[in-house]
Amino acid sequence: AYIIDDPAYEAAVSRIEELLMLLLPRYRAEGKSYVTVAFGCTGGRHRSVHVAERVARRLHDAGFSPTIAHRDLGAAPQDALEGSPVVL
Repeated sequence: AYIIDDPAYEAAVSRIEELLMLLLPRYRAEGKSYVTVAFGCTGGRHRSVHVAERVARRLHDAGFSPTIAHRDLGAAPQDALEGSPVVL
C-alpha cells in the first residue's frame, strides 16, 4: 500500500493515536458523549480511509466505540493518483 511505504507514516499515525488515547478518557470524564475526528486526502478513497480504519481499530481495542463514516469512499476519482486525471 502506498501510504504505509511513506517513511513518515508510522510515526505520524502513532502520534495521532497516542494523542487520542490521552485525550479521550479526559473528554469522557468531562461527560462528553462523542468527539469527531476527521482525516482527509486528495480523493478520500484510499489514504484517509486506511488511516481512519487503523485509528478506529486502535480505539476499539482500547475499549472505545468508534463509528466511521467515509464521506467520499463512493465518489469518483479526483486526480491521477486516485485513478483518473482531472480535466481542466
